Amino acid sequence: MLPKSTTPGPTGFPHVLSSASTPMRIYRGNMKGLVIYESMFGDNKQVAEAITAGLVDGGLSADAVEVGVAPTAIGSDVSLLIVGSPNHAWSMPRAATRADAATKTDVPLVSQGIGVREWLESATLPPGLRTAAYDTRGSHPKAVVKFDHASTSIDKGLTKLGGVRVLPAQHFLVVDMTGPLEPGEIERARAWGVDLVSRLMV
Repeated sequence: MLPKSTTPGPTGFPHVLSSASTPMRIYRGNMKGLVIYESMFGDNKQVAEAITAGLVDGGLSADAVEVGVAPTAIGSDVSLLIVGSPNHAWSMPRAATRADAATKTDVPLVSQGIGVREWLESATLPPGLRTAAYDTRGSHPKAVVKFDHASTSIDKGLTKLGGVRVLPAQHFLVVDMTGPLEPGEIERARAWGVDLVSRLMV
């Protein structure tokens, strides 16, 4: 049965997608993907929705959920969990860095409550859940950007909770602190979603 569709989000990607032209693949059981994201200016949200679109391109039912409203107890119906955040001061955002981010824009931040750092501290996962991590980071200066570790910290946090990494952590680049994403990053995120699903195939 094809996944159900919902109304497209503001970036054009539905939170749950389906297509009659997308060939279904065979998996063990009824598999579902969940993408949990933290986003300040909207770039990480766009990446999350693109990854979700890729998961559905690959044949999974999938949702993208902002971390402030995401479940902390992940149910057994979830077969693939992907978690992402921006890089703030070379790691996951903290309360202080989120407050600073709010001074850089005239519009409300996308994530106004807890972040991925706090979510990981309270989350529980089913044993052996397949997981992946990603982050958004500046594209320059390269000597500094390579020290950004948000996705590495997320990956370690998911492993500590019992997750089993599907692919190494991925990074998506933004032009500046408030965005936008570099050209081609949305397409790359969608392709990464497809690749993640391919690792779950029978």
